[in-house]
Amino acid sequence: MMFIVNGLQSLSFTQCTIIVPVVLALLVFILPWIRKALGFELSTETCDSANEGFGAIALFFVFIAASSLGTVQGFQKDGQKVTEVEIAHITNLDRELVHVGGEKSEKARAELKNYLGAIIEKEWKTMERGLPSPDVDQALGKIISIVNHMEPEGKITEKSIEAISNRLEQVSDSRDERISVSNLHLSFIYWDIIFCFIGMLLVISFFYHPTVPKRIGLAGKMIALAFTLVLLVQTDGVFSGDISIKPTLYTGALAKMKVRTADTN
Repeated sequence: MMFIVNGLQSLSFTQCTIIVPVVLALLVFILPWIRKALGFELSTETCDSANEGFGAIALFFVFIAASSLGTVQGFQKDGQKVTEVEIAHITNLDRELVHVGGEKSEKARAELKNYLGAIIEKEWKTMERGLPSPDVDQALGKIISIVNHMEPEGKITEKSIEAISNRLEQVSDSRDERISVSNLHLSFIYWDIIFCFIGMLLVISFFYHPTVPKRIGLAGKMIALAFTLVLLVQTDGVFSGDISIKPTLYTGALAKMKVRTADTN
């Protein structure tokens, strides 16, 4: 079922909101007509039973979908938290480098801006697959190399170098946490249950009343369920999809770092 989820997540929220409800509504609308056209006549009692069965399955679907939405929203909160912590560490590292000054500090700051830019431009895309970006690895490695070669001079003391090293370690750790959170997704078991319910609803609709008014009502119910499915699909991905965490904080932090650089020159 995950290939269906991945396919739907590749669509924009607008596209998914249009396509999924329309397709599912059309299916439940035409399936009773197809059954009648094939000559399978059913009693009114059987069609009424199908109506009751549809309502029962739909109720269970809503329950599972609501539970799943709570889970993925929790993932979103975790993602928001780790990004805020990471930005705080990056900003504090930049300020500490500004405070000590010196040639190596300026080089570290330049690489820190490259590091932040690589997160925005490169890693946000690789995180859609739960993977780190080699460009960010390289930028972080350059910062670590510069800091490791820092020596006491001027405002740079052993204590300040130690503080910068500790802050850089926090930056690296917070990045690891962000990558870890990018791998949080709804369990495939939940998706199997959800799509199983959708399949059951389609099968039941085959035995539904063939009259147009009844089929219109059934299509309306399916549209409501389809919107729930769309919301769930589009939110299952902390850093992917239209409804996801964007690198807004990182872009803002990079802009402030550039202003800080201009003020110190």
